[in-house]
Amino acid sequence: MVKHPFLQQARSFLVMNKMISYYLSLGCLCSCLVGLNFSSYAQQDSTQNPQNIQEDRKTQRIAKKAARRIRFLATLPANHNPKTASLLGLIPGGGQIYNRRFWKLPIVYGGFGALGYFTVSSYIEYGCFRRAYLETVDDDPNTNYVCPQDPNASEASLKIYRDNARSSSEIFVLGFVLFWGLTIVDAFVDAHLMHFDISDDLSMRLQPKLDYDISMQSIVPALGLSFQLRTKPSASLPIKFD
Repeated sequence: MVKHPFLQQARSFLVMNKMISYYLSLGCLCSCLVGLNFSSYAQQDSTQNPQNIQEDRKTQRIAKKAARRIRFLATLPANHNPKTASLLGLIPGGGQIYNRRFWKLPIVYGGFGALGYFTVSSYIEYGCFRRAYLETVDDDPNTNYVCPQDPNASEASLKIYRDNARSSSEIFVLGFVLFWGLTIVDAFVDAHLMHFDISDDLSMRLQPKLDYDISMQSIVPALGLSFQLRTKPSASLPIKFD
């Protein structure tokens, strides 16, 4: 039986094609295994290095902080400025609302409420003891007012109670005014520092240095303290102290 040359060439072509496919598959498999090996080693190195873990956590923390700050600044009015915050601060809590510091409102209104309550109570006591004292010393039997806080108080006691109540009321009024001013100052300072850079780029560096002393005509060691404050992301202001 004579084999046709065309059949022999086709058979050899099929065998060669199978061999090429086999070697290509084997090469792809080896490449995948080597790649998986390298990636596992790299992942193992990165996870086993504590410094890399700390740096990754620090980077993520800074990124989250920056994202929160950007979202917060986006809620502010378009022409946000300290002057407007101060003027709105004349209304209790207005400056804090303007600066979007809503968490401060319970402190502001709680302080105003407590100081207002004690101020009014002190003035009521002062009026009561004052009237009782005046009607006690006027020698008029028809005027005999008794203060409910202490009905059996003597003339000397009524005078002491009156003076103490007046002092307390004045102190509470002063505290009310000071607290009101503090809320205005808080609104102004908060609005002024709203756009300051508070990232980790703020730095302080303490380093030794050499200075030339003219009186001694010699070089003397010194200590230098360097601050770097940034008011805007694009500018920096170095301050040095010797």
